[in-house]
Amino acid sequence: MVGLVRFALALTGLAASACTRAEPQALSHAPSRPLARASADSALPVAPPKAALSAEAPVVEAPPLGGNALVELEVPGFRPATVAVPTATRRARPVVVALHGNFDRPEWQCGVWQAIVGEAAFVVCPRGVPRRDAPASWDRWEYASGKAMQREIEAALVALKARFGSFVDDGPLVFIGFSLGAIYGASLVQADPARFARVVFIEGGLSAWSSHTAKKFARAGGQRLILACGQADCLGRVKQLGPTLTRAGLPTRVGGSAKAGHSYDGEVAEVVRNNWQWFTEDDPRFAE
Repeated sequence: MVGLVRFALALTGLAASACTRAEPQALSHAPSRPLARASADSALPVAPPKAALSAEAPVVEAPPLGGNALVELEVPGFRPATVAVPTATRRARPVVVALHGNFDRPEWQCGVWQAIVGEAAFVVCPRGVPRRDAPASWDRWEYASGKAMQREIEAALVALKARFGSFVDDGPLVFIGFSLGAIYGASLVQADPARFARVVFIEGGLSAWSSHTAKKFARAGGQRLILACGQADCLGRVKQLGPTLTRAGLPTRVGGSAKAGHSYDGEVAEVVRNNWQWFTEDDPRFAE
């Protein structure tokens, strides 16, 4: 009799062991910092059996990026850039590169465009070099040359990816250039339209655009152009140039003020704000 009881207990233990499974832990795929590369010996999570999946299973949502909305970004080989960060995002976001003019500051640029772009993208504002004819206490900046500016942009993009990891989208960039930033930026964007497919020029760089360059830019991947001005002469030029570029195959919107002055905020910034939906409407990466 004792033997039969022991045999029954043994069978019960085997059945309980066979029914036991470890529940897999939920994983977040959007860390606020790049994850360290796993070694070859790292344990991998085990996917649950198909029978365990159901419509009632909870959906684990990635946490938002978080942090400060305006940060300083260390750029190896250059002075720190300013970055407007989409802190509430839970997925990868595209990048807007915004270049200031002479006697300007990257913080000012990022502040203006962050108010328009919102959570739709990162805004990277390279610093450049100190303005040579201004006291250091004035905190004013310029770019030493077009080539130096291009090298600084590339270094800033690498630093952005290193800091924010998978939150940074690797696709095409938006370029915004004001005054000197637009003048130096013309050769950059026209040399690689597929990478800089959407462009904003403000108070500068107009001579780089013609029917010929618009056709070439559009055929190579360029998609949208905004030209904005704060002075009468500039505004008159873009009003004539806009239809010409559009007929050449590069959709272009123009606008501004004849009395705002050599500026990119206020009425001039409103040109970008009022056309932002048109500017990004066929790119789902910008959807908030």
